[in-house]
Amino acid sequence: MGLWEISFRTRYEYPFIQMSGKYPGTAMSMWCIWNRELLQVPTTNETVLRGVEADLKKAGRLVDEWVDAREGRIFMLKCTCSHLDSPWNILEAHETVDAPPAVFKDGWGYFRVISFDEDKTRDMFRDLNKRGPTELIRKRELPLSVLPTSVWVNSLFADLTGKQMDAIVKAHRYGYYTSPRQITTESIARGLGVSRSTYEEHLRKAENRLVSSLMPYMQLFAAGEKRDELMPLKRTPMESETAET
Repeated sequence: MGLWEISFRTRYEYPFIQMSGKYPGTAMSMWCIWNRELLQVPTTNETVLRGVEADLKKAGRLVDEWVDAREGRIFMLKCTCSHLDSPWNILEAHETVDAPPAVFKDGWGYFRVISFDEDKTRDMFRDLNKRGPTELIRKRELPLSVLPTSVWVNSLFADLTGKQMDAIVKAHRYGYYTSPRQITTESIARGLGVSRSTYEEHLRKAENRLVSSLMPYMQLFAAGEKRDELMPLKRTPMESETAET
């Protein structure tokens, strides 16, 4: 297993990509985290800012709040990855890790990702090219040592909705993950005032997203373990002399 940093740009029917084409030269940056999207628009031109806000509302985006920052405006939006053909959904499907921010400029979306598998990277590009032109900007192999030794909390939990997070926390708290299991999903659902099928849907989605988020770290750890197993033992000079005598 290797580690690659890949930068690319893509253009297809995604609201922010299309919107950026209306404002030439304005590079809008986005962070998609914790079920929110933070959009930074680097201009104080009120015409542009009013146009961006109108486009957001027209696209069905809900603006939680906005604030004027230095030389620009920041919009906090509700994430709509669950019902839009979002680039982040495509990246996640091919097990790549997003390195924010994404940048939308002149009708293109610019992204930087980390990948552990070249085959999955090629599949990601095929998937994106089906939607629209996608161009590789830069690809380089990185040493595994560049990765942190600890897991980034946001990378594990950012994709969970509030209901999914609550479902898995309650399951753990009430003993669902103990062995033997101390409670059923039906009992937890009854305590929460929802149907068993609804609760189980939230729980399974939470479990699936957590496993998907953990997988890159697990693959990295597994690769390190295998490397240690295959590494031949080295004898000290004293051991060599003893063996020869």
